[in-house]
Amino acid sequence: MRATSRSMGLVALLLLTVQFACSRGPDGAVLSADLQGRLDAGFEQELFSVQGFRRTGSAPFTDLESGASGLYVYYDAELHFLRDYGLTSWRGLNLGTLAFVVGATEQGVQGFEAGGNRQGDALSVHGRLAYERVDGAWQLVDDVSQPTPTEGGASVTLEGRGPLAVMGGVRDLVAREPATERGTRDAAIVDELRRATSRVDLRFAQLDGRITLGSGKAPGTYQAFGAAFARFAESRGLPLHAYPSEGSVENGFRLQNQLLSFGIIQSDVAETLFQGWIEENQLPQPDLRSLASLWPEAIHVVTLEGSGIRTLDDLRGRRLALGQPGSGSRFSAFRIGAAAGIPHSELEELREIRLRDAIADLEEGQIDAFFVTEAVPAPSLQALARRRRDVRFVPIDASIVEQLSRRHFAYYPITVPARTYPGQEQPFQTVGMAAVLLTNRTTPDAQVEQVLELLLDGAGALSKDYYRAGFISAETVRLGIAVPLHEAAERFYRERSGSMEQPSTEAP
Repeated sequence: MRATSRSMGLVALLLLTVQFACSRGPDGAVLSADLQGRLDAGFEQELFSVQGFRRTGSAPFTDLESGASGLYVYYDAELHFLRDYGLTSWRGLNLGTLAFVVGATEQGVQGFEAGGNRQGDALSVHGRLAYERVDGAWQLVDDVSQPTPTEGGASVTLEGRGPLAVMGGVRDLVAREPATERGTRDAAIVDELRRATSRVDLRFAQLDGRITLGSGKAPGTYQAFGAAFARFAESRGLPLHAYPSEGSVENGFRLQNQLLSFGIIQSDVAETLFQGWIEENQLPQPDLRSLASLWPEAIHVVTLEGSGIRTLDDLRGRRLALGQPGSGSRFSAFRIGAAAGIPHSELEELREIRLRDAIADLEEGQIDAFFVTEAVPAPSLQALARRRRDVRFVPIDASIVEQLSRRHFAYYPITVPARTYPGQEQPFQTVGMAAVLLTNRTTPDAQVEQVLELLLDGAGALSKDYYRAGFISAETVRLGIAVPLHEAAERFYRERSGSMEQPSTEAP
């Protein structure tokens, strides 16, 4: 009897604890109003009405960098459209910015339509809001991200004598992502092992007869789309392996040499690889063929307020990060520098490093600015701009954009809307292009048709896994393409629509 009473007491205490934990922080009315205010201020005025708000839990947080502490409040809500709006439009704020504003992942926003939503449609959102206690009251603050702690422990050893056993040990080591200081031998070993593992997996996929797709490095859009498309293709019975390459240039070379079936490439890189670039001793790669434009991209030149960099001309004599060899970002940076009349000799230091390291170097004062070509919004730049409110985006002068677009079909002017990134109060002009899916002219027609059917017929379903697939449509598949279509792709489009409009440099 006494044991039973004690058990009932523990249950009651547990229920009280849970009830107290769920009641911490502002009440539902305040939370709903704060979410509405964030939507109006951070995305679009009078576009959404918050309905059906429900708090689902809370958890304390501590920002390891600033030491600030507060409370995460998790919620489910419906956002009703007050007017027609496309969250996967090639122009304007899109779902990537919306998810960031409401504290959700891109997968946490459901109900958007690839062709655009109508007035009265509803989005379901599972997100979180961050609060701090200020003068006895809860105050909505910007979300903070806590780094995932790295496990310590014994070192991983390579056991077994066969190559597969060795690879198993290497995979374990790479998967653990051990804490290694940049610039050390350990860091160099892990980076090279990661690249080698990816290349081995590509060879395995080819040995197994799988279709291969060159994507890009994590956490970029190419890698995210490649992983989502591979899952989607597998679920529809098409065996496809997504290879996380160094980026556009590597994908182009592998396609030309028939070491990949398909690859995602920046349209400007694709144009140059196909035609050749005499100044850089780049011979033409005439076997490249296009399939479809996927989504728009933009060149971002990122700096901090204190650098004094306001224009491209201010980059002279400064320390810059351009992107890794084999990446489209590095290619675009050199192309922009040439158009702006800034020779390499007038740049103090050039670092060819991955985006994650460039962001760290900028924050640590090791560089003054970096280039990155990414879809808008770039998640890594969203996180940086929220963490550092002194982040600034350097505009590219209209005369340079015009010069580039006149000489190269792939480029067009694009304006990144205000509020695309936290703290970005003004729009900025830059160079736009498209992410394009390419192949080799020898790729079998059946494979080309299978992939195009998945892309166009499955874009809506695929966008639920990775929202940028919603940008793919019959109206945009030839935007910014400067490389001839594969014969099977031409026939595919011709049979589907009777006649296709000529490609355009203007995004819709």
